[in-house]
Amino acid sequence: MSSANPETFSRDVVQSGRVESILDYASPSRPLYFRSGDREIVGIGEHTRWTASGPNRFATLARLWDAAVAVAPPAMRPYLHAIGSGSFDPNGEAFLIFPRVTIIRRGREITTVTAGSSGTEPENVRRTIGPVPVVDWPHIDSVYRDRVRTALGRLDSGFGKVVVARAITGHVVTPGDERAPLAKLASGYPDCHIFAVDGLWGASPETLVRVHDRRVQTRVLAGSAARGSDPQSDAHAASHLADSPKDRDEHEYAMQSVLTALAPHCRTIVGASTPFTLRLSNVWHLASDIEGVLRTRTSVLDIIDSLHPTAAVAGVPTDRALATISDIEAIPRGRYAGPVGWVDGVGNGEWAIALR
Repeated sequence: MSSANPETFSRDVVQSGRVESILDYASPSRPLYFRSGDREIVGIGEHTRWTASGPNRFATLARLWDAAVAVAPPAMRPYLHAIGSGSFDPNGEAFLIFPRVTIIRRGREITTVTAGSSGTEPENVRRTIGPVPVVDWPHIDSVYRDRVRTALGRLDSGFGKVVVARAITGHVVTPGDERAPLAKLASGYPDCHIFAVDGLWGASPETLVRVHDRRVQTRVLAGSAARGSDPQSDAHAASHLADSPKDRDEHEYAMQSVLTALAPHCRTIVGASTPFTLRLSNVWHLASDIEGVLRTRTSVLDIIDSLHPTAAVAGVPTDRALATISDIEAIPRGRYAGPVGWVDGVGNGEWAIALR
C-alpha cells in the first residue's frame, strides 16, 4: 500500500454545448473509466493506490480514503473521486485508485479535478479512439455443463442455489486502442454500467449499491432468458420469464439476500413485491429495485462488505455456494463478479457487479 496526501487540489468546471462522452480523454493503453447514466468519470495518472484484503476490505479502504480526503477543504470533497474494484472472493484483495487528474461529466457539465502540486499533473487531452484490439478465442470451457450437473447434485434442503460461471480464454493477436471496446459497450448497452479498471472491462446491468447522502439503492437481477428473434417471440420470452417458477424462486433468493444485508444499515428499506422484466440488447432479466434510508451518513464503501457476494452471483447459503464454486470452476474468478465502482470525498458512490 502506498499513501501520500496531496498538498493542493484544483477544480475547473466547463459547460459543454452538447452532451458528449469524455472517454477520449482516457489512456488508450490502460483506461481508468466508469460510466453510469449521465455520470462519466475518467482517471488520468495515479496519485495514490490503496489495497486491502479480508472480509472487511472495503471498510478498510473507506478509512484510508476518508483520511486522505480529510486534508481537502470541505467544499472540494464532493469533487474528489477514487475508482476501484475487488475480487469475487470476499477474502481476496480490493483496491482504490485516486487519480492525479479526474474528469467528471454530469450531463453537459465537465469538471476537471487535479490532486497534487500544480505543473506536475499528467496531460489531459482528447485523443481520437483507434481500432479495436483483435482477439482470438481458442479456448471455450467445453465441460461447463458437466460442472452445472455437479453443482445441481450438491443442492439439498439446506442448500438452495449456486451460480456456476464459465471461462472463455482469448489472446490478443493485434493490439489496439483499449478505449474502443468501451465505446462499443457504451453504444450497445446504454443502460448498463460501463467500466475499465486496471485491465478489467465490462458492461454490467447490475447495481450492487448506490449511495447519495443517506439514500441507498440497489438493483437485483436474477432469472434470465434470451431475447426473441422477432417482436412476437421476444414478447413471449419476456412473458415466459415473468411466469417461470424456477426463475421467480431464483430471483427471490437474491432479493432476500440483499434485503438481509442492507437491513442493519437502514432506517427504512423497501423492495418491490413483484419483479419486472428488464430488457437488454441480448437478454431479458427479472429485476427488482430496492431503496432505503441509511441510519447514519455512511460511506458506500462501508456497505459493500455486507452486500457482496449476493445470491445473484454466488448462491444461498453463501458459505456453501462459495465452497462449491471453488471446488468445481475450472479457473478462479479473480475480479469477475466482484465489486467495481467509485466513491467521492463525502462517501457517495456507485458500485456494480463486474459482469459481461
